[in-house]
Formats: sequence, structure tokens, C-alpha cells
Amino acid sequence: MQVAWESATSDPDPLAALGATRALVGLLSTWEAKLAREAAAAGATWEAIGSSVGVSRQAAWERFHEDVAEIKRQVRREARAIRDRHRQEMHELRDEMKRRAQSRRPGKPPRE
Repeated sequence: MQVAWESATSDPDPLAALGATRALVGLLSTWEAKLAREAAAAGATWEAIGSSVGVSRQAAWERFHEDVAEIKRQVRREARAIRDRHRQEMHELRDEMKRRAQSRRPGKPPRE
């Protein structure tokens, strides 16, 4: 981003500066979308996000909702993976506790 900024502000050739400006706009747009995702993930409303970038809540939603939806999908996938791992660990713990309890019973061999 710094290179694009320096090219846009210091290149004496207007076409080169214009190209650098376009690259800078693309970088800023990507950064802005990332920040909007983070704000929404932290609980910011579309109205607050829109206000921050100078547009209505509807315009903010139209502009950023796909990015926000993707982060929500990612969070759900991660939550499901954690839940599934937790369930598996609980099953393994339960099975281990059963094995130990059976091995401590007098006169009964442990089941496999």
C-alpha cells in the first residue's frame, strides 16, 4: 500500500500516478471490507457500519454483506468442528470410565 501511495503522490507522469491511484483504491477497498467484516463480527449494526463509511445502512449492507456472510459461515464451521471434537472427546472419556469401572469390579473380567 505504501508503494502505491508513493507512486500516486510522487510520480511526475500523470498516467503512472493514475495507475498507482487505482491500485491504491483497490487496496483500500479490500481493507475497508475486512474492517466491515470485523465490525459486524463484533456486533456493529449496518447503520453504524454505513455511517462510518458515509453511506446508508442499506448501501452498507449491499456493499459488505457477502463478506460478512462469509465470515459468519467460517465461524459456524469452526464452531461445528469444536462441537464435534468435544463430543468425540466426551464419548472417549465415557468409554474409558466404563472400562475402568468394569476392571475394578471383583469377579468380572473387563469387557473390550
